[in-house]
This record gives sequence, structure tokens and C-alpha cells, in this order.
Amino acid sequence: MIAEPESNTISSDFIEYDLSRIREVINPIYFPLLYNKDRYLVLYGGAGSGKSHFIAQKYLIRTMVGESKKTPIKHKILALRKTQPAARRSVFELFLHYIDLWGLRSRCNINKTDMTITFHRSGSVIICTGLDDPSKVKSIEGLTSIWLEEATEFTHTDFMQLNLRLRGRHRTYLQICISFNPVECLWLQEEFFDLENSSNLTDVSDSPSTRYRRLEKVLTVQDRRISLRSTVLLTTYLDNDFLDDEQKAEIEDLVNKDLTWYHIYALGQWGKPKGVVFVEGLNWDITKIWPTVIQQRQHGYGLDFGYANHPTGLIEIAILPNKIDVYVREILYEPGLTNQDIAGKMDLFGVKHRDKIIADSAEPKSIEEIRREGFRKIEPSVKGRDSIINGITAMKEFKIHVYEESKFLIKEFRNYKWTINKKDEKLRNIPEDKWNHLIDPLRYGLVYFKGLRPTGVILNLGNRYFK
Repeated sequence: MIAEPESNTISSDFIEYDLSRIREVINPIYFPLLYNKDRYLVLYGGAGSGKSHFIAQKYLIRTMVGESKKTPIKHKILALRKTQPAARRSVFELFLHYIDLWGLRSRCNINKTDMTITFHRSGSVIICTGLDDPSKVKSIEGLTSIWLEEATEFTHTDFMQLNLRLRGRHRTYLQICISFNPVECLWLQEEFFDLENSSNLTDVSDSPSTRYRRLEKVLTVQDRRISLRSTVLLTTYLDNDFLDDEQKAEIEDLVNKDLTWYHIYALGQWGKPKGVVFVEGLNWDITKIWPTVIQQRQHGYGLDFGYANHPTGLIEIAILPNKIDVYVREILYEPGLTNQDIAGKMDLFGVKHRDKIIADSAEPKSIEEIRREGFRKIEPSVKGRDSIINGITAMKEFKIHVYEESKFLIKEFRNYKWTINKKDEKLRNIPEDKWNHLIDPLRYGLVYFKGLRPTGVILNLGNRYFK
């Protein structure tokens, strides 16, 4: 409990907070950064290292200190994930966790719909949102801090635009906090790690180490030299004093499951999953564009059934007249759905009863039940000998553009891999049966729409499936 003590308080005529036991609630490795004022605070490393928890703590404590001033300091803090649902599940829930843990409910107003937290005395506000609609973020003025959680989800353009939003004169320092697991991300590496190839980025650490760095970027503006400082810290689960033994065991067990994941999520080392099936920038990319109906030559959906531990995946597919560019976006990614639930969700998300839907042929009963719900053009996927390999080959004949809001599809593309022979560490021509709840229905759709037999022979089917 931090709020409302009997002694050792920061106080004013209106409010008081006990900050005398802060060290007990913050991991020691992060404590020196609690009052760090550098323009950029970059926390990266393995899973379970407490990065996100510390940033939430830092923002709440910063707001509490501002509340306690004789003339309170008003903060406006923007906490971001790439999408709105992800922001609700992560940063917003994290703030609520500490507000309840520290007894701050009476000090602020929480709007669960808008995901905002407003403190009564200072008017400080924490805004949790996604970049689903970048125009909403552009309208937010007077920011004092921005948090990019899971920063590898963002583009360099996102970062540059957000950086421009953090400006103006305030009674406090301006800072961007960046937290992520070190899955390969070129713009983050170039901005904060690539000292050798940067002409204006230098290490100014008092005692340089592989885990802690202070960097300085010097810019020249109208003959004036502007210095921007960054603090960069690498942490792992071993730095988290609050992590229980079961969580530690799960992270350590990655060494027996996937060495690349072990290096990234246990050791906090830069990397990308070995043997990815689809290469970002070659086979697929991320786009902000969705083609209009007029621009689409072919259109339909791919559906993969799930239930208890596996999500149902629904993908929308739009192929352009050149038959090369295909635009895709995730519509549904949710476990625990009955077939009636799936049909209801499709109605809700605008799937028309006349739309072509290609579903997993291993579920004929499910296909028939959804057909009886009104989706008369649902058809089974094409399967047979080598159908997965032939399907992947067919997919690679397209240039796949993934709509930027498709968080789970993007994650699957980045993690869908060939299996590795444990004896010789060589890749096998068989994909792993994971990270495919959206990849599979996309494959069903593209194979069916392209007109492939189970043997992989292309048929001249024209457009008859799209009428």
C-alpha cells in the first residue's frame, strides 16, 4: 500500500502519499530509472523481466509526485499498443492493477470505455489506446510522456509521428518509454543500437556495459546543437524479484523447445525465429491500405475452426486484377466459439451471406451448421497429399499485404516456421503445427481461389467461385 499513510508522506493541503517504501515495490535493477529524465527510456529483454510493470509504476509515481506539489503538475501520458484491444488487455489492465494495489481509486476517475485515468487534484490523465486510428492520436495535445509497449509492433513512421507529438514547454521533462522483447526490428536497432553505422549517435555511459547504456544523439538545428539522451537497459527474468518459480521454469524450459525463442525470451538477445516460412519484405508486408470493392478482382474468406485451447480464425482476402497482389486482414481470432457463435460473429463483422467462405474440410459438420445459419456459399478447403506444402508454394506466388490492424496474423507470419531436425539442426520441409490459426485459413482461401487440386495441379477455374 502506497497511498494514504499516517506518516512519512508527501503532502499538500489537499493530498498526501506515502513514498517511503517505494524500494519494496520496485525491482532493484529499475529503481535508478524511477526519476530518469532522458528523452528516451528504452527497456528491452526477455519475457517476465518486469519491464512493463516498472513503466506503469513510474508513470503512476510521477503523477502522484505531481499531485503533491503546492501547485500541482498536470501530466498527460499516452500509453500505446498497436491495436485498441491489445491496449485494453495490457497497459490499461496494468495501470488498474497498481491503482487497486496502491489504494488510489479514491484519487482518480477511471473511464473503462475510453480507457482513461484522470487524477482529481492535478487533472493529470493517463490515456491508454491503440494506433488503430492514428488520427485520434494526432488530436491529443499537451503530452508529457508516451509509452510504446511491445514496440516491435510499431513502424518507424509510427515512432517518428509520435515523437513529434511530444513537444512544447511544460513544468516537467518530456519522455518516451519504449519496451519490447528483442525480436528483430530494424528501426529500433537503427535508432538505439547501431552505433557503428550512425554518424550522430554516441555512447556516453560512465561505465559502458552490454546491459546498460546512455546514448547521445546530437542534431543541428539552425546552427544550434541539440542533444537528445537515451537510456537503454537490457533485463531478463532473472532480474525480476517478483517472478514466481513456475513462471521462471516455463521460461527456462524454452531451451528444450526452441533455441531461438530461448535466446530472445529467456536471454533477451536479438534474433528472429529460425527457418521462418514467409519472409517479411519478400513474401509479405504490412499495409495501411485496404482495396475498394472496385479495385478487387476476387474476394472471399478463409475459416479455421477452433474451440477450447485453439482460437477460431477468420481471414478476409482480396485479390487485385494483376493476380499477384493480395490483401488480407484478420476478422476473427477467438477461442471457445460454437458454430452458432461463429455465424453470429460473421454477421456482426459484416460478412455477407452471399460471400464465399472456404473452411477447414476436416469439419464437415461445422461447415453444414454454418451453412444452415444462412452462409450458403461456405465450401470445404482443398486437402490431400502434400496439400500443406503445395499450399505454401501457392501462397508464395502472391505478394501478400497484411492490413496493419491484423495483430495476430502479423505475429503468426513472423513466427510460422519449418520444423528443425533435432539430430542435425537442419530444417525439414514440414511446417510446425503452431502459429497457424490464421495462416491455415489464409492458405485454404488462396489455394481454393487459385484453383489447386490436392496434387498441386492448377485448374483453369476463372472467376466462378467469386460470382
